[in-house]
Amino acid sequence: MSEHAFGAQHLGRPNGSRFMAEPPVRFLGGLVIRSETWVGAFTEFGRNIEIQSARLGRYGEMGPGSHLGATSHPTTWMSASAFQYRRSTWGWHPSASDVEVVDPEADGRPSFRGSRGEAPAQIGNDVWLGANVVVLRGVTIGDGCVVAAGAVVTKDLPPYSIAGGIPARVIRPRLDADLAAELQELAWWRFSPNQLSGIQFDDPRRAVEQLRERVPDLEPYDPGFTEIRKPAAAARRRRNPFRR
Repeated sequence: MSEHAFGAQHLGRPNGSRFMAEPPVRFLGGLVIRSETWVGAFTEFGRNIEIQSARLGRYGEMGPGSHLGATSHPTTWMSASAFQYRRSTWGWHPSASDVEVVDPEADGRPSFRGSRGEAPAQIGNDVWLGANVVVLRGVTIGDGCVVAAGAVVTKDLPPYSIAGGIPARVIRPRLDADLAAELQELAWWRFSPNQLSGIQFDDPRRAVEQLRERVPDLEPYDPGFTEIRKPAAAARRRRNPFRR
């Protein structure tokens, strides 16, 4: 355990992508990132999560098996395989090194990626994703959302909503609209848990009253972003699994 991340030995970066985080963050096991990833403080990752392209806010709870920033594939082409449009997928092998790939956005035509293209998924503050949630690229999940296990999020979710299903749809608001608006205005996630100590967490309306009294005297918690890497010793153990 380091001063910046709990469980950093579980971080995998197969293509050397950077994991930039406001410390602290917490990994419970098996997080793999495929592109540069930015994460806010006090966010926890369950086991076996893959991030292809995403930006995450603070105080998030990412359920085990989640897939963030998943890419699309063509369903109206000859094949759904990426060999048709992404040379890097198979171009490393002699049998696929000379294929002429197709640009999905050539001549301004509609792309199978949709209008959002390859934009990262944007996940707000205080978001809880249940187990095995899939979030597509370009989707925004608002602050305070809860997404049920197994959901596939294909469209934006408004703040403080509870959503579920395939594709994910809003089931109901998480809190009354006025209360959700006040929490967003106060942006309590700007502060550390120590700064929030004593707030009546289990009574949101009372918590809002207390926050209004306290926030003017608080300095936002701002540790800056740090690149999180797997500890060198853990990396060596992974490269030499049979070494005694």
